[in-house]
Amino acid sequence: MQTTTANADGRKPEIQNAASDALNVQDGVNLIAILNSWQRNLKALRDLGLGGDELNNHPISLAYTSKLVALTRLSTGREIEAFEAVERLKRGESANYDVIPIK
Repeated sequence: MQTTTANADGRKPEIQNAASDALNVQDGVNLIAILNSWQRNLKALRDLGLGGDELNNHPISLAYTSKLVALTRLSTGREIEAFEAVERLKRGESANYDVIPIK
């Protein structure tokens, strides 16, 4: 796999604010609020000229992704089960799923 290195400029206020938000949501449990914060910050990063792979792999994107993985208790097994359930739902069928409470 080919990789390149990019630089995130912490001197830019937009980057500082996005980084602060990405850290602040780490204690959050409100999925909608977390996603809204991420969307707001993705737009700010895009406005700075980031896009594509640079935006997908930016440390701020990875921090939000990490939070979503932790909040949903995502594992490979749960991911496979989720896609199987989504396929059933798409066909108009019902699907059971495990609810793992936040402790």
